[in-house]
Amino acid sequence: AFIFVVDSNDHLSIGEARERLHQIVGDDRIEDKPILIFANKQDLPDAMSVDQLREELHLDKVDKKVKWHLQPASATQNQGLHQGFEWLIRSIPKQKNQINPVVETVNDTITMKNDLISSLNITKFTASIWKIISSSFTLIGYVFKN
Repeated sequence: AFIFVVDSNDHLSIGEARERLHQIVGDDRIEDKPILIFANKQDLPDAMSVDQLREELHLDKVDKKVKWHLQPASATQNQGLHQGFEWLIRSIPKQKNQINPVVETVNDTITMKNDLISSLNITKFTASIWKIISSSFTLIGYVFKN
């Protein structure tokens, strides 16, 4: 499986994101692997919609054999992440040795983030510090081999 995170609010870099995504999709090692695309920062007012991102990323040109899912998300608001990972887990072949690492990674990430939030008094931090902390927990991508 592969996870690709795109910044929905970064209109200037969408072309670069499109190129990278299509390089990944074209890689033979990804051929039969599901691809989860997180459309992050959907909570921001200038964020591109999922439909705009689908068009800008040229997802209609992705080979029909490639299984992909575009999931709207906001890492700082913890929105869409769970749904995206649920799709990914359902999309991975039902081989226990492949599914367990994904489930453990999701659970560990959520636990770490919740522990950090509870141990810090977030209200004393500025929005920029919160953004840095939250972005450190953004998952960039993993390729699980069959």
